[in-house]
Amino acid sequence: MTAKISATDAALLGLLTHGEQSGYDLQRTSETSGGFFWAPTKSRIYAVLPQLVERGYATSRDVVQTGRPNKQLYRITRSGRTALQAWLEEPPVFEPERAPILLKLYLGELLEPEVLIEHVRKVRSEALALKRRLEAQPPAESTYAEITVRHGLEWARAMIRWATGAEQEIASKLGAPTAR
Repeated sequence: MTAKISATDAALLGLLTHGEQSGYDLQRTSETSGGFFWAPTKSRIYAVLPQLVERGYATSRDVVQTGRPNKQLYRITRSGRTALQAWLEEPPVFEPERAPILLKLYLGELLEPEVLIEHVRKVRSEALALKRRLEAQPPAESTYAEITVRHGLEWARAMIRWATGAEQEIASKLGAPTAR
């Protein structure tokens, strides 16, 4: 029986199915390809990679470089592919409760209205930036990547609509000015 792996473990192992990569390569790929739905911090990536090696899910090797520090390249193992496959076949966890803005809104009476409106504006601004970034991407390399990008676009558009309406509703109830 294969031990359970986390979503970050699975993401790194999945990226390693494309071949041997360094931590830097994995970070860059996660930021450019999957950054809108999975974006671990650099420190998290570098913390998880040795754990994957220790658990037998990946191997690493040092590459000697001149003029810069040596780097480690990681490769998925057969055991890593088995663990990844098991994770992929598990039904996904639905986590709608992971939205800090909603908690802040729920507790909105504890904030100044202007602060709450600024929080909503920030969410809208970030969703708009995501929408623009996804619209500017070259066509996805696979049907599955395209479906994922389309989800990101739909989510961003929904957040923009929601934030615009939420700001207007809060402002109208409190007599505060709305966005530009």
